[in-house]
Amino acid sequence: MKMGALLEKVKTLLEVDVTEPIYDDQLLLLINGGISYLLNNGIPVAAVDDSTTFDDFAGLTEPDRAVVLQWLFLWVLQRFDMTTMSDNKFTVTTGSWIADELDNLLYMLKVQYGT
Repeated sequence: MKMGALLEKVKTLLEVDVTEPIYDDQLLLLINGGISYLLNNGIPVAAVDDSTTFDDFAGLTEPDRAVVLQWLFLWVLQRFDMTTMSDNKFTVTTGSWIADELDNLLYMLKVQYGT
């Protein structure tokens, strides 16, 4: 996986092209909430700032870096895009899928690192 800044990778996955600092701060807050969750589950990650790359997560293997990126993307999407949590049948299904996928990805990581 190419080692660009993690914030930019998440922004690209979210298809967001906004550079206002407050927006980056909002995304970093959401990303770091997810990082705390991963840390509490024994996954070897660390707090993220605007220059953090996967090189900063030396405890992760290369394939698991992609899993962490997928997990962080879904974590942020679930909190950032509130339409995934609305009452419409389609979005309820999407919200359930996101929650299930977050669990599946976390279990993949916990097999390698967690308790």
